[in-house]
Amino acid sequence: MDELPDNLATTALTQLADGVILAETGDPPRIIYANPAWEAMTGFALADVRGHVPWALDEQNRDPALVRLREELAAGGAGRAEFTDRRQDGSPLRVTCSASPLHDAGGAVTHTLLIYRDLAEEAEASARMRQLEALVRIQAELAGGNLDLEQLRRRVVDIALELAGAEGAVIEEVRDEALVYRAVAGIAEDQAGREIPRKGSLTGLAHEHGESLLVTDTETDERLSPELRDLAREVGFRSGILVPLAHEGRPWGILKVYSREPRRFGDSDRRLLELASGALAASLHRVRDYTEERERRGLLLDAVPALISYIDADQRYREVNAAYRERFGVEAEELRGRSVLEFIGQEAYDRIRPYLEAALAGERVSYEDDVPLPDGTTRTLHGDYLPHRDTNGRVVGLYAIVRDITDHRDAKIDYLTGLLNRREFEAQAGQLLAVAERYQHELVLVMGDIDHFKAVNDDLGHLVGDTVLQGVAEVLCSELREADLAGRWGGEEFVLVLPETSAEEAHPLVERLRRAIAGRKLAPDRTVTMSFGLAAAGPGDSLLALQTRADKALYRAKRGGRNRVERDRVDLDGNELD
Repeated sequence: MDELPDNLATTALTQLADGVILAETGDPPRIIYANPAWEAMTGFALADVRGHVPWALDEQNRDPALVRLREELAAGGAGRAEFTDRRQDGSPLRVTCSASPLHDAGGAVTHTLLIYRDLAEEAEASARMRQLEALVRIQAELAGGNLDLEQLRRRVVDIALELAGAEGAVIEEVRDEALVYRAVAGIAEDQAGREIPRKGSLTGLAHEHGESLLVTDTETDERLSPELRDLAREVGFRSGILVPLAHEGRPWGILKVYSREPRRFGDSDRRLLELASGALAASLHRVRDYTEERERRGLLLDAVPALISYIDADQRYREVNAAYRERFGVEAEELRGRSVLEFIGQEAYDRIRPYLEAALAGERVSYEDDVPLPDGTTRTLHGDYLPHRDTNGRVVGLYAIVRDITDHRDAKIDYLTGLLNRREFEAQAGQLLAVAERYQHELVLVMGDIDHFKAVNDDLGHLVGDTVLQGVAEVLCSELREADLAGRWGGEEFVLVLPETSAEEAHPLVERLRRAIAGRKLAPDRTVTMSFGLAAAGPGDSLLALQTRADKALYRAKRGGRNRVERDRVDLDGNELD
């Protein structure tokens, strides 16, 4: 029989993705049909093999797997075997073959149906699926990773090694006329730091043209100079793929994967690595930009003549600027992770602990205090603690800006506003209160606080915040009387003493201050206002008692809507009416 039986679905066989051969039963059996998939798989045309004995059914073939297959067919059943066939060009073809007998109406076997599946193609498809899964995992990992630049370089070559199934992987970066191995993996592990010339190298060619290269065999590749061919032998680069790493037009370097075997990689490997290179390059640029930005900020912070640090919620230093090294002779690496208590000692810690705890509770803290330092000296420090919140609003640490104002304290003037500092104000205010008590004169103490000052700092920056503080001080000095006393209490708080003044007289005076501040252009794109609380001195009042009552009045002004003046509430005996 040399024609297909009428009852076989020829069209269906033609559409199958697996290779199919139909052999007529005989001694020996001979091929009468092969579908297009089998022709594509083997390179043979049906005309080439018609009438030939199928390799799987040839009794001369003593492959144990095929012997078993033929025995199963002879017993009237179906068989399956995995073996190596040959393509038309002589190259090996690893396949699985399923063989089934076909019967006529009387039950006699008339044909054998052989279905072939290319195991190499199946394995490649499986490998591609694993590679794509790895690519998705890699992109997620790089997007959420927390690696520094060197760690990320190393991760990139590890990823490339995995994706391509290569033996070696490197990132080569340009340095003048040379290419430097900056990250290495696999058999390239001992090549870190190696330099090769750009001219005459395949990497230089890929970098120059910005295109990937598939290198099948460096021994015959005419694009490679003879000198660099020797180097390729030395490092085990026989075949490979070179892919430029670039993001938004900015080049990074060349990612190279390679093997000691020729023709180890194909176009599908190159396309996969090109696809991966986009995510890899974007991650490298993101981390480099972050690193450079961090270095720039570090340089700026190091130039500031103040102790600047970041302290976490466990009260441990995480970052410090160069002022710590200059002041205490301690490197930043030595301080990172150490607790504040461990570094400054118990006595100093007891002095600043309330401020630390208030800032970690979410308050913006400003203080001035005498603090014994780790070098054995006691200095007057002005500290600003700024809470740091995460995206959920939770306080996770604080920024500390601490200045040594010992010299300014000796000068008795606040270094920023030119008003009396808190220490000097308390000294002079105490004297005025004592005089008022002795001669039964009236006296009023006023506490003032800039409204929404934190928003000014957050939105416009601390330099604008400093300008606002200086502007408020100028208004106070211009509006107050010569006998009045003004000082900066701390942060955005100011304090006044109005001698020879009753509460009734003080109220319109402070209202004039409030209106003058609101009417002054102290910050761009917004109006700056202040709230005030005032308290009149009574018999036996201490400065602390007077300040406490004024502070409560200030709180009522804030609670009442801000940008207003409130008086303390006491009866004739000095008892609070709240």
